[in-house]
Amino acid sequence: MSDIKRTFSSLDDAREGAFISYVCAGDPDPQFTVEQVLRLSGAGADIIELGLPFSDPLADGPVIQAAMKRALENGFSTHALMSTIKAIREAGMRKPMVVMTYYNPILQFGIARFCDALAGSEADGILVVDLPPEESQEIDSRAAACGLDVIRLVTPTTSDLRMEKILATASGFVYAVSAAGTTGVRAQLPPSAPALLKRARAMTSLPVALGFGISTPEQVRSALSLGASGVVEGSALIATYADLLGDRSRALNAVEAHAKKMKQMTIGALVHKPQA
Repeated sequence: MSDIKRTFSSLDDAREGAFISYVCAGDPDPQFTVEQVLRLSGAGADIIELGLPFSDPLADGPVIQAAMKRALENGFSTHALMSTIKAIREAGMRKPMVVMTYYNPILQFGIARFCDALAGSEADGILVVDLPPEESQEIDSRAAACGLDVIRLVTPTTSDLRMEKILATASGFVYAVSAAGTTGVRAQLPPSAPALLKRARAMTSLPVALGFGISTPEQVRSALSLGASGVVEGSALIATYADLLGDRSRALNAVEAHAKKMKQMTIGALVHKPQA
């Protein structure tokens, strides 16, 4: 059993939803990322999703785009990602980490080399947002050999036939994109979210986490009440510190305080019990 699967199983036993925190690695520098991940873990984040900065992040909204731009301007690279993950582990953070990336950085680094380096740095999974399953066999095979879960995305526009094919090669958990479009803060959960969660749950025994737009404690509770096994938050977390980077302590305190409020809403809130 992978650490990701073990985490969801433990949360399920406690009737608790997973709070998955997205962190733009290297924003504004690796040390801040390490400190941020430690603070998020201490605040209750169950899984960390580390985004590898990319120059053309088509799936991401303005907040994450700006974070990636800051990281890249300061020289953050794929090599730096591996070093940052190692530093997080050396600091004692043992919770699962999933790397979210676009395909181009993997291709440039080398597929086998990338997966080997991720496993060597003690990451737990990989999510490639722009690579369809028909073209991911090489990554899937190498990731499996390295013990990495391969997280898949499904969206409201994914047909049932397509969703079945996507989920057949997923592991760890399924990332349900709440609405078509890019990442970003939304005032409320999109009306497409309930049907998407229902369809995804019917096609897989894996936990299903809802993301894209999760930004308030009320949305966390709502997502779990609709049957999500967890939520993914990114843009709102980055927004809590983006204007405070001149004062690291204040920025990190803001992240920690926000994460605590979000995690609190997952306790005792799990409705859907994944199949064994």
